[in-house]
Amino acid sequence: MPFGKLERDHDRQNFDCGEPALTAYLRERANQDRRRGLNATRVLTDGNTIVGYYTLSPFALELRQLPVELAQKFPANLLLPCYLIGRLAVDKKWQGQGSGKMLLADALQNIVELADKAGGYCAVVDAKNNAVKSFYEQYDFRPVIDDVRRLYLPVAKIPVTT
Repeated sequence: MPFGKLERDHDRQNFDCGEPALTAYLRERANQDRRRGLNATRVLTDGNTIVGYYTLSPFALELRQLPVELAQKFPANLLLPCYLIGRLAVDKKWQGQGSGKMLLADALQNIVELADKAGGYCAVVDAKNNAVKSFYEQYDFRPVIDDVRRLYLPVAKIPVTT
């Protein structure tokens, strides 16, 4: 199954991940946000069928959000350049088959490439609930200091695939 950017001919209307906000986002706002330059939406597809998607955008973390041992390595008051995986969802028909892991791996690989070209300290995600948080924690994401649902993973810890 290939990855690519969301295109007009992808079947968005039949996508349903079981989470109304994530389903509606892909159907109604993803292309508009891309045109506005707010994020990029990448999809995993089977033909024109969308198996899953994620969004990726530039982001910044405040130093106070990192553990002291990491924060002290940077100049005071620096906003750390990061990349936000803003949404990640798998269609109900494809859940439980490793598609979420594939989407995350593609997002992280893109973040490594972006960080190599433009800089960037970490990947950031906002987990909607404890199950989603556990999913990300199994890939070494850790909570920031002031928000247990916001997680980060330094680019240096992302396994690079060739």
